[in-house]
Amino acid sequence: MKQRVLTSQQAWTDEQLEMIQAIQALGELIQDRPRRTIYRRYAIEHGWPQPETIIRQFGSWPEALSAAGYEWHIDQQPEELERAPKYTKDEILKSFHRYAQDVGSTITLKKYQIWRKSVHHAPSHYHIVKMFGSWHDACTAAGLEASVTYSKAELAASLRQAIEEVGFSLSFEAYREWAKRNNKPSTKALLHRYGSWSAAIHAIESEIRISKQHAQ
Repeated sequence: MKQRVLTSQQAWTDEQLEMIQAIQALGELIQDRPRRTIYRRYAIEHGWPQPETIIRQFGSWPEALSAAGYEWHIDQQPEELERAPKYTKDEILKSFHRYAQDVGSTITLKKYQIWRKSVHHAPSHYHIVKMFGSWHDACTAAGLEASVTYSKAELAASLRQAIEEVGFSLSFEAYREWAKRNNKPSTKALLHRYGSWSAAIHAIESEIRISKQHAQ
């Protein structure tokens, strides 16, 4: 993905910087140029500025993407950039099976994304997680071995520690900063395992509450 570097002459307001950082955070999560419809889904969950607010600040969604460092095709209309193909479970599984034939039965998100660039109409990580609930569940459904850096127990332990240190209702950004300071698993690793931030938080907070009840 090509990105342009923001020049030092460009001055953004604090509000605009917050919007730029939200777009960049999502781009890092999904490893793709964030579409407005995809951004809206994550903005609700993470408390990010709404896309309409961003558009009022930058004039259009493509201009906001440009400010965040993403190039966009000038010969395409904004509505064309927003249009995304839809996939059925069978189509996603067929794509995974094709990956297995080309690459092998062990799959990682990074390898899949590299492979996807050379394959016409292969579904993105966003579409896969949206359909199956999590990257891990999709890999399991396709009969592939999902190679991960951390086990589920290790991810749960990291998130549990963060909640105990920072507090309940831990936000995505708060964990992200905590993980960087403590060299812990990234938000990306948690999302791959649990499917969404809210699902991860709900699972671990429920475990903590149950443990406290048993300890009483």
